[in-house]
Amino acid sequence: MADEQLELGDDDRSIALKRAWGRALLLLASKVNKVTFESYIRPIRPLSYRQQCITLGVASAFAREWLDKKYGHQIRSILEGILGSPLEIRFSVINAEERPLIYETLEETANETPEATAAPSPKAAASLFDDAPPPGSASPTPPPSRTKRRDATRSAAAPSGERALESSEPPLDISLPFNEKYTFDNYIIGRSNRMAQAGAAAVAMAPGAAYNPLFIYGGSGLGKTHLMHAIGNAIRQRNGATRVALIDGENFTYHFVSALRERRTDDFRRYYRNVDVWLVDDIQFIAGREQTKEEFFHTFNALYQMGKQIVIASDCSPRELRTMDERLRSRFESGLIADIGAPELETRIAILESRCRQEGYPVPQEVLVYIASAIQSNIRTLEGALTRLIAYHSIMRAPISVEMAQNVLVEFFIDKAPPSQPSHKGVTIETVMKAVAQRYDTDIDALRSQRRDRDISTARQVAMYLCRELTENSLIEIGAAIGGRDHSTVLRAIKKVEAQLFYDPSVQKIVKEIRQKLDN
Repeated sequence: MADEQLELGDDDRSIALKRAWGRALLLLASKVNKVTFESYIRPIRPLSYRQQCITLGVASAFAREWLDKKYGHQIRSILEGILGSPLEIRFSVINAEERPLIYETLEETANETPEATAAPSPKAAASLFDDAPPPGSASPTPPPSRTKRRDATRSAAAPSGERALESSEPPLDISLPFNEKYTFDNYIIGRSNRMAQAGAAAVAMAPGAAYNPLFIYGGSGLGKTHLMHAIGNAIRQRNGATRVALIDGENFTYHFVSALRERRTDDFRRYYRNVDVWLVDDIQFIAGREQTKEEFFHTFNALYQMGKQIVIASDCSPRELRTMDERLRSRFESGLIADIGAPELETRIAILESRCRQEGYPVPQEVLVYIASAIQSNIRTLEGALTRLIAYHSIMRAPISVEMAQNVLVEFFIDKAPPSQPSHKGVTIETVMKAVAQRYDTDIDALRSQRRDRDISTARQVAMYLCRELTENSLIEIGAAIGGRDHSTVLRAIKKVEAQLFYDPSVQKIVKEIRQKLDN
């Protein structure tokens, strides 16, 4: 199967691929919010499956980069579970002139596949990724649903004054749902997040009076979203009449584009500018989108001048939002800016203990310490590792121990890897590959080949790791030199070796020997 090619040109294989993607869509629909699914996941088109690599078609370079960053790992995991083998996932932009043929082929295949789900037309899918419809172009109009047809009939029968009133009605609440599990009570406080938590608590206690705007920034998975939901939950619990809207940059862009397409910008503005508390997550999403930034600026100003509370969350500080307008950055800086750093060991242990208490997980203390020591920078990864360990314990009925954690959580243990070594003078990709090939009793051509037997794969991964550690070459350059592989393949190999170095003495010994050889 590894050498089998699965492409759209082969009807039987394209059907098999389409079925796998149809099943993946059903799973993804239950794991991501509706706006994300309809805007970015559903329009994806499976293009090919060759040598354990699945290529998925998307409508724009922006969608490719965003999906790869935020959902690439999740999509890969789901497809691996469906197909039963390790996979590499690549996102490829479908050229405008190629889209009709590709989409037509897929729609024909979908008609033969009961698991496949319906998808928008090529133009509709592409328009979801544009900041605004191009001047003079008509946006495609999807067929109205039964509800919309009923509404249209009702409107046609109503007097003109009533029809005008109906058309000016604001849209339904487009706030993201609040997760009731995210509260201040279960937010673990440490040195790395104390200021952010204090600022958020003050805002929840007196919206609009303290720290307006509040700007929280920090890396992915460190607790920004938890604080945003905690603010909303606390305010709504204290006063249910307070209008609290939680959105993220992705939702704001989607709603704005939809309003432009449907010529309902007045409704859009009326909704967003009549909230009491505006919580905006992932503001960096709109940084490069000119029309969306302009609309966000005016919405921000309107709410700020009315004394409404604004809370912004981002993965970087206002100064680092290079593509954001200076006028917006200066407004972000006019309130309190609080960063969230990587949690220290004690905080990580406390987070795991809290999660175990909430869910009733029977995990020994030494295992929690082991996990917290291994995963140092990302709370989401920390909790994911705990969940996976518990799932393995539940399915396999195996006792939870440090040894079990070592075997089950290899892919998570990437943070506590040996520190990067400075580049060694005179060491090149070629010399690294030669030293690795000698140590594993093979040749350089085998490392560059597509062979997947265990010894060659292991040697190839070690070569990639050492090339990254001992040379100044990029992941792309390393991948190109070792058989023309993608940078994501190189990155996964590096992480795997880093994880093995953490607990496997044999790998530690081999890497040490090759290093010494290259140093001489």
